[in-house]
Amino acid sequence: MLSRLRRIFDRRFRDSRLINKIMLIYVSISVVPILILGAFLVMQERNTMQRQRTESMKNALEQAAYSVSSDIRVYNNLSDYVAYNQTVSDALTGSYSSKYDLYEQYEKTIDPILQSPSYFSPDIEKLKIYENNGLPSHGETIAQLSDIKSTKWYKENKDSLNQSVTWIIDSKKHKIRSVRTMPLMEMNNVTALLYIEVKYNALFDSFDNICQDGQGLVVLDENGNTVYQKVNGVSAKAVPVSRLMSGESRYGHFYIESKKIQGLQLTAYMYGKNSFFIWQNVQLVIVLLVYISIVIATLLIASRMFQRYVVNDITSLEANMEEVKKGNRALMVVSDSKDEIGGLIRGFGSMLAEINRLIKENYENKLSLRKAEMKALQAQINPHFLYNSLSLINWKAIEAGADDISELTLALSSFYRTSLNHGKNVLSVRGEIENVKSYIKIQSFMHDNSFETVVDVDEDILEYETLNLLLQPLVENAIDHGIDMKEDGKGFIKILGRQTANTIVITVEDNGVGMDQKTADNIITFKSKGYGVANVNQRIELFYGKPYGLRIKSEPGKGTKCTITIPKRKMS
Repeated sequence: MLSRLRRIFDRRFRDSRLINKIMLIYVSISVVPILILGAFLVMQERNTMQRQRTESMKNALEQAAYSVSSDIRVYNNLSDYVAYNQTVSDALTGSYSSKYDLYEQYEKTIDPILQSPSYFSPDIEKLKIYENNGLPSHGETIAQLSDIKSTKWYKENKDSLNQSVTWIIDSKKHKIRSVRTMPLMEMNNVTALLYIEVKYNALFDSFDNICQDGQGLVVLDENGNTVYQKVNGVSAKAVPVSRLMSGESRYGHFYIESKKIQGLQLTAYMYGKNSFFIWQNVQLVIVLLVYISIVIATLLIASRMFQRYVVNDITSLEANMEEVKKGNRALMVVSDSKDEIGGLIRGFGSMLAEINRLIKENYENKLSLRKAEMKALQAQINPHFLYNSLSLINWKAIEAGADDISELTLALSSFYRTSLNHGKNVLSVRGEIENVKSYIKIQSFMHDNSFETVVDVDEDILEYETLNLLLQPLVENAIDHGIDMKEDGKGFIKILGRQTANTIVITVEDNGVGMDQKTADNIITFKSKGYGVANVNQRIELFYGKPYGLRIKSEPGKGTKCTITIPKRKMS
C-alpha cells in the first residue's frame, strides 16, 4: 500500500508544473525544519554557546602562544646574526699592536653590532659576549668567560651548551636567558658564549588579557614548574598541575585547552568553568509562531511571482538548447536578468560562443602547426651548414700549418654543437662543461691568454642532467664585467661542480673587480636584454621550480661568485 502511494506521489510530482514543485519544496525546506528546530533550540543553543566559548578560549590561547613563539624566533634570529657575524669574530680573535687599536675596534665595530639587536627588540635587557681570549672587558658588551663560571645557571647548563640556542628560564628570579657558543670563534680556538637576556614579563605579556571571567592560565615547563600564571574569577589551584599535564580536556566543572610554545620547552594551559545560556520557553514559542506565519504568507505571494521571473526564462533557455541540438550554432543567447537564471542563460551563451571560438582556433592551430614544422626543418638544416663550414675551415688551417686557427675552429665547432644541442633544452653536465670549456678557449684566444681557468667537477655528477647554456653567460659576465675591468694582476676563473644528497651545485668564481651585494642581487631580479644572467635564473626556476636557481655573492675589489643549484636527475 505504501509503495503504491509512493509511486503515485512520485509520478504526480514529476509531472506537475514547475511552480507547484517549487512551492512544495519551499514548504518542505522552510516550515518543517523550523518546527524541528524549535523543539531542539534550547539544547542546541546550550551546545553552541559552550562550543563557542571553548573555541574562543582555544583561539586566544593559540594566538598568545604564537605571539611568544614569534618573539622567540626573533630573538633566535638576532642571536644567529651576532653568533655567525664574521666581523665580530675577526675583531675578537685578531691581534692588536696597541690597546688603542683594540679600543677602536670595540667602539667602532663590536659595540654597534652588539647594540643593534636592542633597536629591533627593546625587550632585550642584556646582550653580551663572554670569551676566554684574554681580551679586556668592555662595558656591557664584552666580558671574561671566567666571570660567569661560578653562576648557578652556568654550572647547571655548561655541559649542554653548544652552537644551538639554549633557553634558560629562572621562574623564581624572573630571568630568561638565551645562551649559545659562537662557532666562528671556535674555529679560531677561542671559546665564547653569546648571552641574551630578555624582559621576563614582556615575553609573556600576550597572556595578560586573554582570561575572561571564570578562566585561568598557567605556563609550565617540562618538569611541571610554574613559569607564568594568570587567573580571573577562579582559584589558581582550581585544576591540579598533574591533571593539566595528563592531557585531559575536562576536569570536574572545568574544560581545558593546551598549546606548546615553540622554541621553548614550555606548555601553556588554559581552563574555564562550564557555562551556558538558556532562552525562556514562552518567548521562544511566540517567536517561532510569528516566524512560521511570515514564512507561509511569503511563500503564497512568491508562488505567483515565480512563474513570470523564473519559469518563462527557463522555457526560453530550453528552446535555445533544442536549436543548438539541431546544429544551429549562430544563435545570440542573451539575458539582462541579474539573477541566477539570467546568469545561467548568459553562461549558456558564453559556452556557445566558446565552442564556436574553439572550432575556429582548432582550424588556425592546424595552419600554425604546418608553419612550425617548416621552421623546424629549416632550423635542422642551418646547424649542419654551420658545422660543415667550420670543418672546412679547420682542414684548410691544418693544410696551411695554422694550428692556432685549427684549434680555435674546433673550439668554436664544439661550442655551437653543444649550444644548439639538436634543439633540446636538456643535456648532461658533461656536455655543459665541454660547452663552457670550448667557450673559455675561444675567449682565451680573444684575450691573448690574459686569464687562467681551473675546472674541477666531480666525475660522479657528469651523467646527471642540466639545462644547456647555463654556465656560458656566467663566464661571459665574469670576463666582460670582472676580469676585463681589472687594472692590475692576472685574471682567474674557477669552475667547481659538486653534489649534495639531492642537488647538483656548480659555482663560477672570478677575481675581477666585483660589485656591492645590492647590485649583485639586482642582476638576478632585473630583466636584461639578450641572453643574460637573469635569464639563467629564470630558466632554472621555470624548469625546476623556485627552490632552485642562481645566487650571486660579490664584494668590490675581491671578485664575484655565482652558484647554480639544480636537482639531481639522471639523464634519461
